[in-house]
Amino acid sequence: MIKSIIFDWDDVITLGSKEGYFACYHAALVGVELSPEEEEKRILAKWGKSHREELKELLKENLHLLDKACDIYEERLSGDTFVNCLSIVEGVSELLSRISRKYMLSVATGMNPEILKEKIMPKFNIPQVFTHIISAYDIKDPDMQKPHPYSINYILEKQGIRPENAIMVGDARGDVLMARAAGVTPVVVLTGHLSRGEAEDLGVRYIISDITKIEKVLYEIDG
Repeated sequence: MIKSIIFDWDDVITLGSKEGYFACYHAALVGVELSPEEEEKRILAKWGKSHREELKELLKENLHLLDKACDIYEERLSGDTFVNCLSIVEGVSELLSRISRKYMLSVATGMNPEILKEKIMPKFNIPQVFTHIISAYDIKDPDMQKPHPYSINYILEKQGIRPENAIMVGDARGDVLMARAAGVTPVVVLTGHLSRGEAEDLGVRYIISDITKIEKVLYEIDG
């Protein structure tokens, strides 16, 4: 029986995150010439890590620019560049309120937790229903960030829930790998990185168009 639902945030609960992050990273690459294809390749190589790890990859030939790039990125992220790219699937707030009455809800994300809690959740009227929100920003060791299962293990330990009684809802390969490493069932939403075919190639059984269909998965698992 499922007792705990762990969500990725970006392109799962709010949409448009990929475009927002790409805009912030691009703005931070002052004085660095990368082709759009190479820029995207490097960003995706460290997707889900903290922005500093992402920028290390982007600036690996110009690490002397890293601190300045981090400052620019943080300024854009905390301003309007990122948030203005976001939207939400209709009915998400009501869904979260409804399922929180039966399940423990939490978030494992690469997003800056202050921006999430202070700007994004209020903007989209996201209810305060999460027992835990753990971010890559909270995990100092990059090797312990996604797809390492640390975030899920931490949440489940705090909740007192066994892995077989939890699902992880995400949009990216790293979410699937993290869930599997933690012994948790992965659920993929098609509002982010993975296509249906890519999710199937990863062996994911539960694939839904968006987060509002999660109750169908819960019914299928528990009956």
